[in-house]
Amino acid sequence: MKRKSKVTLLLTAMLASFTVITACGGSNEQGASSSSSPSPAASQSASSSANKEKVTLKMAIWDVNNDFLTYLDEKVKEYTAVASNVKVELETFKSDGDYLQAMKVRATGNELPDIMGLKPNWLHDFQEQLLPLDGEAYLAKNKYADKFAIDGKVYAVPMMAFPELVYYHPSIFQELNLQVPTTWPQFVDVLTKIKDNSKYIPYAMGGKDAWPDYPFNEFLPQIVSGSESYLSDMAKDDQPFSEGKPFHKAYKQIEQLYSSNVMGPDPLGISWDQATDLFSSKQAAVVAAGSWFAPTYESKVGNIDDLAAFPMPYRESENEPLKLMMFTDHFYGITNGSDHQDEAKAFLTWFFSPDVYQTYIDAQKLVSTFEGVESNVPFLNAFFASNKNESFSYIPGDAEYTRITNAIQLDVKAIGQDMMAGKKVDDILPDLNDKWAKAKASK
Repeated sequence: MKRKSKVTLLLTAMLASFTVITACGGSNEQGASSSSSPSPAASQSASSSANKEKVTLKMAIWDVNNDFLTYLDEKVKEYTAVASNVKVELETFKSDGDYLQAMKVRATGNELPDIMGLKPNWLHDFQEQLLPLDGEAYLAKNKYADKFAIDGKVYAVPMMAFPELVYYHPSIFQELNLQVPTTWPQFVDVLTKIKDNSKYIPYAMGGKDAWPDYPFNEFLPQIVSGSESYLSDMAKDDQPFSEGKPFHKAYKQIEQLYSSNVMGPDPLGISWDQATDLFSSKQAAVVAAGSWFAPTYESKVGNIDDLAAFPMPYRESENEPLKLMMFTDHFYGITNGSDHQDEAKAFLTWFFSPDVYQTYIDAQKLVSTFEGVESNVPFLNAFFASNKNESFSYIPGDAEYTRITNAIQLDVKAIGQDMMAGKKVDDILPDLNDKWAKAKASK
């Protein structure tokens, strides 16, 4: 995007100095929510910005939760009450895959939005298009941002964190006399017993969409490794998929689960929405997802009376620590091609302020990433109170890992689909080793 010349900006400023400004307080013309009641400070800020050039900030994000997207669209419109010359337009996507594809296309034409949402493993892909945020006051209060710095610079700030859970219906477990599993063998055994009973689908997968297999195909190798830096460490290995290494061991565990046929008659033939419908209607006993799923379930069923959760029991035995995968998500960054970087910075400062952020995290019903803001989520509070575990953060791979995986087009979720279709790990991983070694050598 072309920037305005200094001459144009000077003329604009000169014209503005001779313009008589009329008050238009309380107007919703720029999209401010009619229910918003700005503070005196916000009103003063809005008044001081009334004589500035009108600016439209483009913001893009994805989420599977339509209710949250509607909430967020209304929330960003409130900013006009703070800066009356600024209008924030939110573009939303239901699928992170569709969102990523759209942003990559736009990046090639320098047409990215001013503010964009990112998943942690996309940070390296868009590093060159992002503005470093170091020095912004809110960074000091974010509990996770530094973990995702690249070469010492923070390019985007995470807005939420959540544990990855296994949801189940306590009534079904009670009916079938099942105990909550705490190890991987117990997990497979519980699902097998549900299958043998034949009344319920043991596990609702939704494999048609690929991404729902992430608790297994994406997370398990990192958990098995025991190291949060495992993905970056992989980039130092010429053959990380060899037998005896974490990836191979993890995929053998996953193969055991998929070959048990505990995901219904056609796990690849149904979508995530269909799978969660099966779970919500008690046709399926178990489903795995982040804690973001609980509000979705409640909106479908009307209550959470027959909903409970336990940590995914990745460990092989009770002699090992029970690790709980914590995922940090919905990072927000400013693109360096934006014509309105100062306005974007001011918007994020407002967006990350305690009062505004509190409403965001309450709407998402997830874990706060900012000090001084606590989550008000009874379901999560009850989970943490009743489950003892060791927290483990998902940290994406570094630049070299990203380079190699992009070069070989590594898609672990698609591999999960192949495994559900019957393809064997011993046929998949040797080929990956060959591709990996060649890509690693071709710098």
